[in-house]
Amino acid sequence: MKVTISFGGAMMVPEKPDASTILSAANVLVSLKKRRHDVFVVVGGGHQARVYMQQGVAMKLSRAELDKIGIEVTRLNARMLIAAMGKIAEEEPPKTVEAAVETSFRNKIPIMGGTVPGHTTDAVAAMLAKASRSDILVIFTDVDAIYTKDPKLYPAAEKIQEMTTKDLVKMFGKIKREPGMKLVVDPIAAQLVDKHNIKTLVLGKSELERLEEILNGAEHGGTTIKPVS
Repeated sequence: MKVTISFGGAMMVPEKPDASTILSAANVLVSLKKRRHDVFVVVGGGHQARVYMQQGVAMKLSRAELDKIGIEVTRLNARMLIAAMGKIAEEEPPKTVEAAVETSFRNKIPIMGGTVPGHTTDAVAAMLAKASRSDILVIFTDVDAIYTKDPKLYPAAEKIQEMTTKDLVKMFGKIKREPGMKLVVDPIAAQLVDKHNIKTLVLGKSELERLEEILNGAEHGGTTIKPVS
């Protein structure tokens, strides 16, 4: 199976790099590769990216400059995961989805951060899933699924267990993107998932070590996003 995985920065780097989560992710990725899955990975910026961007806003930096700073943070986070994985990971974070796909031909796992201003890491993951012809895109976040509202702000929010890519666009696709914005699925990624009919799972950190079971059809507590046939 070909699988593209997007690790949300808020999960990997909530306030600072979470060594336990990074090591768990590394172990899961290595296991998937050993079981002959083709794996492609993108890592987000997390809290540190937002800290830099907030200071950049105070400095009146342009939107493009803010994005560039955020991209560098995502690549630093990618390097943390690469270091935890050893030789099975490509030594450098690929800077394009095309380079990431080429890496897989060398039997390595590409670990990317961001690419260019205007593209969030979720959007990069959706593009990578398309370019690699992945069977599924998995988005790991610091919440366990997509809810009708932000469950951290609205305790009565209801979990959405299954939805279509069209539903995803209705929920997130029209939101105006801002540098450092925090959503379960960002607007650009939602539009790309729908446009390219990418089956997607949104999962929480607690499902990480069960990922292979879930890819093989086991039940999970996240959200399944299905293309409209």
